[in-house]
Amino acid sequence: MNHTTRKFAVAMLSLAVLSQSIAFGAYAAAGPSAGKAATAAVSTLEGLGAVSLKSGVSVKLLNAALQPQESGNILTYTLNYYNGTGSNVSLIDYFAKVTTSSGAVIQGKPVTDSAAVKSIPANSSQSVTYYVNAGKAAKITGVRIALFGWDFSQVNYQKKLGTFTIPGSYSVATARGQSKKLVLAGVPVISKAESLQIVKANGKVYARVGISFANSGTKVLKETGLKGYLISSGGSRFELNAAPADYQIQPKEKRTVQYLADIPSYTKTDNMSLQFVQEDSALQLNLPVAEYKLPAAQSPNFTVPANAVAKLKVANNTIETQLASAAVYSEDHLAKWSLKFRVRNTGNQAVTIPAYPFSLTTAEGYSYPVSNKALAGLSLKPLEERVVELSAELPLKLNQGVLQLQMNEPAEEGRIAFPAAYYQIPYSLQPNHLLATEYPVQNSLGTFVVKLESVERLPWSDRDQVVTKISLRNSGSTNVQLPALTALLKAGDLDISGSSQMVIEGSKSQLAPQETAVLYITGNLPYSYNLTKLKVILQFPSEETQANFLTLFTSQVENTLRTVAAGEPFRLELAGKKAEILERQSRIYPGTDSKLIYTELVMINEELRKTQPAQLVGYYRTPDRQYFEAVISQSSAALNPKEKSLVTVWSKLPPEINASDLTLFLGEGIAEGKLTAPGAVPTAYIQTVGLGLSPANPAPQPSLQKLDLFPYSLSVNQVTATMPEDRESIEVQMNYRLTRSEQYVAEANEHKLVAELIDPFGQPSEQLLPLGDGPVGAGATGSLSFPLNNKAYKSLTGATVRVNIYDEFQGKRILLGSQNYAVVYDRPAAKKGEEE
Repeated sequence: MNHTTRKFAVAMLSLAVLSQSIAFGAYAAAGPSAGKAATAAVSTLEGLGAVSLKSGVSVKLLNAALQPQESGNILTYTLNYYNGTGSNVSLIDYFAKVTTSSGAVIQGKPVTDSAAVKSIPANSSQSVTYYVNAGKAAKITGVRIALFGWDFSQVNYQKKLGTFTIPGSYSVATARGQSKKLVLAGVPVISKAESLQIVKANGKVYARVGISFANSGTKVLKETGLKGYLISSGGSRFELNAAPADYQIQPKEKRTVQYLADIPSYTKTDNMSLQFVQEDSALQLNLPVAEYKLPAAQSPNFTVPANAVAKLKVANNTIETQLASAAVYSEDHLAKWSLKFRVRNTGNQAVTIPAYPFSLTTAEGYSYPVSNKALAGLSLKPLEERVVELSAELPLKLNQGVLQLQMNEPAEEGRIAFPAAYYQIPYSLQPNHLLATEYPVQNSLGTFVVKLESVERLPWSDRDQVVTKISLRNSGSTNVQLPALTALLKAGDLDISGSSQMVIEGSKSQLAPQETAVLYITGNLPYSYNLTKLKVILQFPSEETQANFLTLFTSQVENTLRTVAAGEPFRLELAGKKAEILERQSRIYPGTDSKLIYTELVMINEELRKTQPAQLVGYYRTPDRQYFEAVISQSSAALNPKEKSLVTVWSKLPPEINASDLTLFLGEGIAEGKLTAPGAVPTAYIQTVGLGLSPANPAPQPSLQKLDLFPYSLSVNQVTATMPEDRESIEVQMNYRLTRSEQYVAEANEHKLVAELIDPFGQPSEQLLPLGDGPVGAGATGSLSFPLNNKAYKSLTGATVRVNIYDEFQGKRILLGSQNYAVVYDRPAAKKGEEE
């Protein structure tokens, strides 16, 4: 008996030498004493119940897995021991034997990371993972795991305590669409198989498996230690490489990691699975960690049409990529290509662009390297965009009209270069139309000379609008009737034709020889869009075909806006709406949370006939190009030649904006291809001019004899403040005269005149001075009464009241003037017979 006991102790000691806690979740120790279980038990194993080791002590089978290896298939299983007693339970008293599917009986040994668990503390549970070399056994179902305890009353000193038989319904792999909890390098994560892509490229077949890891711990996951295998339905195994190989997952971050493999073209790709293993270096074995049933295989299309945008993932950020333009010239039998490649960081963190390999692929099947030095290592802040130049050389004899720019995922030495995107290269000899340069155009209507006059870009609500001004001259010898042309507008790679409209100055539809028509084409685009080129296509109206009247392309898209200095007038030149506009005054209405910029403009009709003015549209702009939409009020009445109208413009500003540095941009509103009348709702604006301003608030007048609130003028003739006999009240009477100038035609006035009375104790009260809707003419008189009551007035021996007059606009005020008035004590006459 002593000899047997020594043999048992030596065996247990040899197992303890292999111990440490396993670093991956499927087999990590996880009882109440060591945290939560590393992975949820499979339901079919849960149904096996528990084996009682002794009173208050039991064990359950959590999971089991089989990993094929050259030295023999390794079977692992995890037992969870529960100790419900009040004292520690030593594991040296218990052991398990495995009967494989081939009938071999082998005693399990703990893996290195579990061998340190020698006992189960009182009232706790602990998981331990064991392994056996199952030889050539290829199935895990039917495997029996028998639990034994030492019993010296038995013949072989062993007592069988119970058996777990792995049922035929048991599946090692996590079902499609289901997630699995793991512990990787001590960090709890939730993993899930997200995708399987099969790609044929460069004569090979590649598989890419996307696995998401959600870090639910408090530490950064820097190294998973996992090695992946792609397993076909027939049992073929292909080693997977992570791309990129080094990555980090922050706490609470979810990231999808791509694993790549090169597989034979004949491999069946239905019902594939992924298995993760982890090396036990002490045992020199790969131990299974987790297996997933993969989603159905997909074959992604990496082709990016010309001028389109491809979105790619870098780290955990999304970037937009686009082949913005391509140019080629010949030299020494070579076609030398210059490719403008646009990349934009649309994520919320800075990102460094990896060294993506590029190549040019020809229609003949040849592939040529592309220099990517300008892109590799480029750092972009959130929402930052850069355009870099890629270059390549091809033999001139190859077809230059059908090329493809291939972009691969970065690959480490000897690893797979998986496709990222294939950009179609636009090849065109279309000329670049320069500003103020004439170009001949010939079509079915005749011959013309076209000239790009200007390109303007200004805000439109939460977007921007681009306005192209084009002059079209009939260079033929006969009259030309212009059809109702349709305008298509493309800003770079954006087709903004849906918002485009065209206005022909003077609605001209017929051109005599050498006569010119001026066209304005507008369209809307995102205000953050980097506009590098513009294409305008005018099409003939046709239900059967959309033939082009003319096509204009330009890369000269810098703003060509007119500006005038403060105090200088400018002219609106559109035929039928010609007018001169001049700033009359600009004021700043202060406020705590916001302030107002207010501008009065004088518009003079420059037409030779009575004309209704154009509806103005305006924006105030700061020097750093912040735009604030303006509210414009103008009369809809038609003006006689040289007659003037008053136009008011205002906008609300944040308090930190320096209103003295603003420029007012004004244009003429259009809608449905026509100029809009005052009061109508425009959908764009043209003929924009930047007007410098001279904001200046009037100094408060020390007297109320003459105050100006154009077109009104206020004179306070008399203010009397009387304290009656009771001395508990003060009666204030204010008499005034209000006049109005009829110099300008103006819309209803939105200003308010406010009279504020401050009593001797500083308490305010106020009343509005009615302005009226019609002209006051030679003037109108009026009066206001302010009854004041306060028992504290009895203590006064002499006092004054102050009257403030304010100009109030949109709830904000400017003080126009202020004056103090003495309070007169109204002592009643003594009654007859009374002495003083």
